[in-house]
Amino acid sequence: MNNSIKTNQPILRDREKITRIIADFWNKTSHGWREIWGPHIHHGYYDTSQSLTPLQAQEALIDKITTMLDMPHHAKVLDAGCGMGGSSMYLAKKFDAMVTGITLSKIQADIARKQCQSENIQTIDFKIEDALALESFADNSFDIVWSLESCEQFYDKNLFIKNAYRVLKPGGKLMLATWCSDRESYEGKSAKSYKKLCQAFDLPYMPTMQTYQYYLINNNFTVNNVYDWSSFVKQSWDIGLSLANAYSFLKILKLGGWRGLRFRKQVNLMRDAFHQGRVKYGVFLACKG
Repeated sequence: MNNSIKTNQPILRDREKITRIIADFWNKTSHGWREIWGPHIHHGYYDTSQSLTPLQAQEALIDKITTMLDMPHHAKVLDAGCGMGGSSMYLAKKFDAMVTGITLSKIQADIARKQCQSENIQTIDFKIEDALALESFADNSFDIVWSLESCEQFYDKNLFIKNAYRVLKPGGKLMLATWCSDRESYEGKSAKSYKKLCQAFDLPYMPTMQTYQYYLINNNFTVNNVYDWSSFVKQSWDIGLSLANAYSFLKILKLGGWRGLRFRKQVNLMRDAFHQGRVKYGVFLACKG
């Protein structure tokens, strides 16, 4: 019996089912995780020379990326997989960016819109849209396509990258930061651990950094920079587990239902995977020629 799993192939083959599962997860848990995790539901960048709060570390990660992008002011940005709009609002406020944020979750879009209204931010539009299709966007529309920890839940990473190239203007840039596997395939117990991790976080599959580079090059991007930030972000899972554990069983149940409870339980899996080097945090900066 072959127990091998390739990390460049979905572990579930039903794209529509996976899309529904992911939308349902965020519809049920977004309010809870916003309360626990704050406005940004992504990793923080922890430089050992600094003592940062989780929010400061999350914004430090965004700042490092925008510096490497040489982020222009007044850029037209597509935030693909925008979550509750944390990055969109940060880019709009700091760089006067005109942002379109897309998500599968109506609840996330509603949260993001209300936050924009409360802060009187008028340069962001949030839409319910599948990042794999980008159907409502014309070719050559954006200066930046921003995908911060969203691609891991995309059913077809290559298709997303293909459409990101299409909607970018010539000379436009793609920023992709995502969780990656440390190898192209797993066998035996390692395969079971990989599958369990993907199922816990509703990840259709988790390719390697090398596979992502292949996707980018195969879709005509010029890859400018590739970084492995695993050592700088893995502390986020220790902090996240501590934050979640500060809430009672009943509080977590109220915030996120049974899906929220499952997520808290599975945070241990991802923390261990990062600390053991089985998951990498890849950051890719690419340009449309």
